[in-house]
Amino acid sequence: WTLDRDPFLLETSVPGVFAAGDVRHGSGKRVSAAVGEGSMAVMMVWQHRALAGL
Repeated sequence: WTLDRDPFLLETSVPGVFAAGDVRHGSGKRVSAAVGEGSMAVMMVWQHRALAGL
């Protein structure tokens, strides 16, 4: 991790790239879980953008 902050929930080892659903290691293979993780990822993207001033 190269930034001076902790990674956001669902953020990959690449800053600003988020993963949800089947592409996440250890994620449940259920549509409802993927939808929930997707909605969390959207919130984390908005937080990332706000901190970056975008």
